[in-house]
Amino acid sequence: MKTFTFIIALSITFTSVTFCQSVLNYQTGTSLEVQTGASVCADNVIMNGTFTGGGTICGLFLTLNLTAFIEGFYNPSSNIMVSDTVKVYLQNATAPYAVIDSTKSTLNSSGSGTFTFSYPVNGVNYFIVIRHRNSIETWSKNPQQFSASVLSYNFTTANTQAYGNNMPNIDASPVRFGIYSGDANHNGIVDLTDVVNVSNAASTFTNGYVSSDMNGDNITDLSDIVITSNNASAFVAKIVP
Repeated sequence: MKTFTFIIALSITFTSVTFCQSVLNYQTGTSLEVQTGASVCADNVIMNGTFTGGGTICGLFLTLNLTAFIEGFYNPSSNIMVSDTVKVYLQNATAPYAVIDSTKSTLNSSGSGTFTFSYPVNGVNYFIVIRHRNSIETWSKNPQQFSASVLSYNFTTANTQAYGNNMPNIDASPVRFGIYSGDANHNGIVDLTDVVNVSNAASTFTNGYVSSDMNGDNITDLSDIVITSNNASAFVAKIVP
C-alpha cells in the first residue's frame, strides 16, 4: 500500500485522479480543491485540511467522537462505566430517516468512543442513533453535521442531548445522563417480557456476554432484574422523530 502525505500549507487542485491501494493523508494546513465533475479516489482518504470545489472524494473516512454512558453499566460511586460495544447509525434528518451508514466501536470507561464512517458527507445533517445490546435505542436531540470530516457529540451533559429528552440522570455529582438499560429483547420498550427474560436468566445463573446482563459484570442476577423492573415500571421506551 502506498501512502501519500501532504503536510505543508498549500493548495492542491485536481481534475480527476485515482490512487490504487493507497492512503491519502491531507494534514492540517493543506487545502484540497476538486473541480466540479472531477474526483480524487483512494482506499483511504484522511482529511484534516480543508476541502473545496464541486467534485467528489472517494474513500474519505469521517470520524465521530462520541461520548455516552449506559445507565446500568455506569457506577456513580467511581464515576466510571464498564466499557462495552455499541453500534452507531447515521440517519437522514428528514422522514423516512433512512440509514446512511453504521459502524461498531467501543465506549471506554469514560464513555468516549471513536466511530469511523465512509458514506456521510461534510455539511449534511444526520441524526446520531445509538444501539446497545440491552439498552433503549437513543437518538441525538437534533441532526448533526461533519465539518472537515470530524463530528463530536456528547450525550452525557443533559437529557436534552437526546431526542425527546429520553435519558435518565445517572449521577448527581458530576451531573451525568445515560441511555436507559433494560431492553433485553431490543424491541424498543422495557416491559414485562424483558423482566421475565432477565428473571429466567438469573434463575439459571446465566453468565457471560449476554443481553440479560444489565450492569456488565457478566453475571445475570438480582441487580439486573432490579434495573429492568424499575424501567419497565416507568414505561421506558424509545422516542424517535
